[in-house]
Amino acid sequence: MSDQPSSRAEQVRRLYEEAETRSGTAVEGLVSSEGFGEILSMVTGNAMALTQVANRGLDQLVRGLRVAGRSDVTRLGRQLARTEDKLEQVLQVVEQLEQRLADSQRATGDGGEESPTRNNGAATPRGTGTSVTRGSK
Repeated sequence: MSDQPSSRAEQVRRLYEEAETRSGTAVEGLVSSEGFGEILSMVTGNAMALTQVANRGLDQLVRGLRVAGRSDVTRLGRQLARTEDKLEQVLQVVEQLEQRLADSQRATGDGGEESPTRNNGAATPRGTGTSVTRGSK
């Protein structure tokens, strides 16, 4: 009885190898033909067309649901970048104007008086009684 299972296993293996050889030869013959290349290119083209149709359909579905789609998010991203650039420019102008205002206040003083003279590049603090105004000694 031990010969029978091994002979059956042998038969199955032999049948499998024969089927594999026959199917391999048939597939090789099919793939090597010009018709297969044409069919493959048509199937690939159709798959790409179906993908485009599906993407368009999904975009229309998203628009219909009033949910932001890819193009909307991209457009909003560009608008946000432009707005940030403009805001940065406005901030720079405000800082320049603040600097000018501070310079003019230092030059004229708070009460419209002339500014105190500078000692070694530093102004004398107000209210110390040691400040000297221009034109007086």
